[in-house]
Amino acid sequence: MSKAVSAYCAELAKKLGIKHRGLRTIAKDFEQMNFEATGNYIKLSHATLACLAAGRRSLAEMNAAKSWLSKEETKQVLAYIEEIGNQGFPLSHRRLQEHVDEICHARLSNDFPGVGKSWTHRFIEKHFKHLKTSWSAPLDSKCGRAVNENTNKAWFDLLEGVLDQYDIAEDCIHAVDEIGISPQSGEGERVIGSRKPGPQYQQRTGSKENVTVIVTICADGTSSPPAVIFKGNAYQVKWKQDNPAHAS
Repeated sequence: MSKAVSAYCAELAKKLGIKHRGLRTIAKDFEQMNFEATGNYIKLSHATLACLAAGRRSLAEMNAAKSWLSKEETKQVLAYIEEIGNQGFPLSHRRLQEHVDEICHARLSNDFPGVGKSWTHRFIEKHFKHLKTSWSAPLDSKCGRAVNENTNKAWFDLLEGVLDQYDIAEDCIHAVDEIGISPQSGEGERVIGSRKPGPQYQQRTGSKENVTVIVTICADGTSSPPAVIFKGNAYQVKWKQDNPAHAS
């Protein structure tokens, strides 16, 4: 619509006697241009086009003027949500509301009454391309602190050096991964994070008792049956029954 407004204003600026396109023609032209570029057909109202060309504000502009957050503050809040979520500390609706209230109080002082109860839901819906809500998956705090860019780079640089030095074949390379499932960490919280595939982890502390699942895969594509380690006084035969993964 903004491009159509610019095109119509350019038509109005033409000298008398020069043929220019009308509102309906420009609206149809930009509908077709958008369809060819994106594959989506969007109907443009020629009446709305005329109002915007006359200097009236669009609904989006009026809503932006009534927003508690400025455009720059909105960008910073979105970046903060994504960053802290990727670190394993995703925000809940309550914590997001508190964060925005602090920003607005700092700028508006006592004139700011606080955002409403449904503000965070509308904020996430408006910025659905960047944010999503999901149930958190537990992540032990020590594991969360150990996984970072510097640690990963140092590990893979070391691994690459060893493989090159000893010329290790693929069928001799095995990767082992494990996940610990704590009986006390089954409860999740509805949290806000970036719109990326996969679960949203949330760092937690608590009991050290857990069930450990270990999986092994070879670089040539083969794998070994998984192993499950959990607390028990004696081995029970039924653990091997109904076991399609042949886990030990």
